[in-house]
Amino acid sequence: MLRGQPVTAVIPVRGGSKGIPGKNLYRLGRDTLLERTIKIAKLCPYVDRVLVSTDNREMFDIAQRYTAAAPTLRPAELATDNAKTVDVVLNLIETAPIPAGWVLLLQVTSPLRTLGDLNDFCRTFEEADPAAEAIVSLVQHDSPHPDKIQKIDNGIVVSYLGKESMVARQLLPKVYSLNGAFYLTHRDILIERRTFMPAQTIPFIMPEERSLNLDGKLDLFLLEALLEKGRIVLEEY
Repeated sequence: MLRGQPVTAVIPVRGGSKGIPGKNLYRLGRDTLLERTIKIAKLCPYVDRVLVSTDNREMFDIAQRYTAAAPTLRPAELATDNAKTVDVVLNLIETAPIPAGWVLLLQVTSPLRTLGDLNDFCRTFEEADPAAEAIVSLVQHDSPHPDKIQKIDNGIVVSYLGKESMVARQLLPKVYSLNGAFYLTHRDILIERRTFMPAQTIPFIMPEERSLNLDGKLDLFLLEALLEKGRIVLEEY
């Protein structure tokens, strides 16, 4: 529980991944990415319930083995490339149902986050100002820095943000990007505002080495190289 209300961990996975075909069932150590995510959620003392939303029978069966399956398979219209994650979660809120409390979104494509990260993430929110409505995980973003990004306008290179681009990196302000590991907000905020990042969202900063997000094949190659070279130590659960 957090702030006296239950926490439901939602894990959305589908069978039609194109960037890395079958990535949700990619095996890392003893477990698939889906199983690793379920296990982390189940082991977290702040999490009261774990629900996997999927359109894929194999992944549904895995979730059932861990008593984490949604009541039914996800509707086909919520399993397309264009389907929004918030709509998937809202469907689960209605059909599972999720009657109250906090919703923790765990995407399986963050394979290097740890149980310790999740516990610290929840603890940070528990101890934060009560005015905080949500918390999200971030990683410092160095390259390319947004101030250095360009666009081409009528054949001419111009700054995308209208900033001076030829500035030493050390003089640029720190910026952060979403690393996809953790999102948490209240069920009622999701229903009323349809977002995991309302106005009063606080940050949880994670290190770069645990912020890898598996989006395309290059990310998978990087993960395998890091493991092969012993640059990261894989936690097993």
